Amino acid sequence: MRVPHIAIQSTDVYIGMKSNRPHPQIKQHNADLQIRQTHTGIIEISTKASELHIDQTQAFAEANLKTPLRLANEFYQSATNQVAEHIAKKRQQGDQMMKIENGYGALSRLAKANSEKSQGQLQLVNMPRSVSSTKIHFEPAQVSFRVPNHQTDIKVNRREPDIHMPKWQTETYIKQKNSISFQAVGAAIDSSL
Repeated sequence: MRVPHIAIQSTDVYIGMKSNRPHPQIKQHNADLQIRQTHTGIIEISTKASELHIDQTQAFAEANLKTPLRLANEFYQSATNQVAEHIAKKRQQGDQMMKIENGYGALSRLAKANSEKSQGQLQLVNMPRSVSSTKIHFEPAQVSFRVPNHQTDIKVNRREPDIHMPKWQTETYIKQKNSISFQAVGAAIDSSL
């Protein structure tokens, strides 16, 4: 036995999309750059000469090559010392002669001491006697530079880029329409009804 039934047939809808994506256009203009440098070409150079000071006064004095003023001062100092030593010696001898009552022989001892001469000694020395006798002072030369500082003047005029960004477009359309159909299968339809 055949049971009547309804057959349904449908088709889906299909949507189509069409896109237009143009590329952006960017144009960058060159910057306006102005550089100004002032060069005067002047450099100031100053030099202080070196100085060498050599003092050989002590070395010449050790070689007995002295100035007249120094010789006079040394002679005066030596004479003052010799006079003081001579006075002290004569005073001591006078004290010994005053005490003659203590015993004989004081006069003979004084005569013997005054008659003996001291023996000189020979010494070998270098002239000048030491390296430090000659004083050397050296001041090196000094060189100084002066360069004027001129700043560089830089001016930049910015130029904005030209940017053209076209719109993207997307179009949609129906590629296939949907449909549905019904059909009675296995039954006779009484059209008189």
